[in-house]
Amino acid sequence: MLSEENAAPNPNAYRRELIRPTPARRLQWHLETLAYRVFEQGLSLLPLPWLARIGRAAGAVAYPLIGKRRRIVERNLRIAFAGELRANEQTKLAREVFRRSGANLICSLGTAANDGHSLEASITMRDEKIFWEAHARGKGVIAVLAHMGNWEALAQWIPRLLPPDVKVANIYRPLNNPIMDGRLLAMRGRHGLKMFSKDDNPLAMAAFLRGGGVLAILSDQRAGKIGEHAPLFGRNASVTPLPAVLARRTGAALIGVSLRTVALGRWELGFHAADAAEPSTGHVMELLERVMRVSPEDVFWMQDRWKVQRTRPHLPAGKLPRGFCAPATKRRRALLWPDAQGQLPVPPTAVPDDVTHESLPRFAGEATEAFLHRVDAAADLPLDYVVAAAPDAKLRQACRKLGLALVNGCTK
Repeated sequence: MLSEENAAPNPNAYRRELIRPTPARRLQWHLETLAYRVFEQGLSLLPLPWLARIGRAAGAVAYPLIGKRRRIVERNLRIAFAGELRANEQTKLAREVFRRSGANLICSLGTAANDGHSLEASITMRDEKIFWEAHARGKGVIAVLAHMGNWEALAQWIPRLLPPDVKVANIYRPLNNPIMDGRLLAMRGRHGLKMFSKDDNPLAMAAFLRGGGVLAILSDQRAGKIGEHAPLFGRNASVTPLPAVLARRTGAALIGVSLRTVALGRWELGFHAADAAEPSTGHVMELLERVMRVSPEDVFWMQDRWKVQRTRPHLPAGKLPRGFCAPATKRRRALLWPDAQGQLPVPPTAVPDDVTHESLPRFAGEATEAFLHRVDAAADLPLDYVVAAAPDAKLRQACRKLGLALVNGCTK
């Protein structure tokens, strides 16, 4: 799914260029494809354990260099494991996430160019009985996935599990380079995997499931305005309602699929049964969390999963879900900033109402940025935004530097 931060600045102009590209754009696409193919073919010559070592080293180097992504990973882990892991344990986990992400990325690129036979010694399965029981119901299977592990191995391996007459599909975002996009579709087709675009009609996906197909849906990305509010790791997030909607409309069975690293260049493919008979988005998120907890180190935590809107942080994107939804246990944190007379602002109403408003005294002479740091560190969960009636330049600058949203509130 395309996130807001990856969207094209001018979507209409970009679509026109795809339909009638300039010669320079065509040349760019061909050069990008050539460079990628050379890189991919070079990686495919190396054994998977070697690729994993190279990827781990690259991830270790990236951790101190990519500050923005490091802060996103650390914030995600702080929210997900608040009250479970101490600060030093979260830092250790963040470093391993970078190393594991590098290994999985390089191994995925190296796996893409082979014919799949090298995976036979690299993939083991656990609880595959859950998959076969779901498939035996005859109404299709929805596999709930997270971005974790060697995703290329997952794409190649699942179609190999099934008889030739059973179709497997997943949902993807078309690549910006149409030449590489066509190559991806052809490669997936050779491995027996059908690709639905994220813009395709859900009715086509429903028909695919009713025909007994297996549809894999990556469910851990931020869904924005089209999503529903449901807790993930106890914190409300905008999540995709698609797995639950399709399951209710088609009767397809829901299962979770995890991919855990067990050694360099080796992974364990695990299947997880859904607990609820009547699927809802809340139930799907509970299943997804179980999948992600199998190996948090293998999860790609680099998307701002619990993103705070800069202009309206009290109103996160999304809508209320249909059916069961567990209450959020990890509330958002907002700091009330007094005006020059010491009056605290009245915060705007938060929807959903899961915000704890705080007001802490400042030490004499304490700088604004240092104070915000102290407030942030005063609890297991991070500070999300600041509410001020008359923010001054120092507060605005400190919030920008720390990545905190700032919203106006009226004084009492």
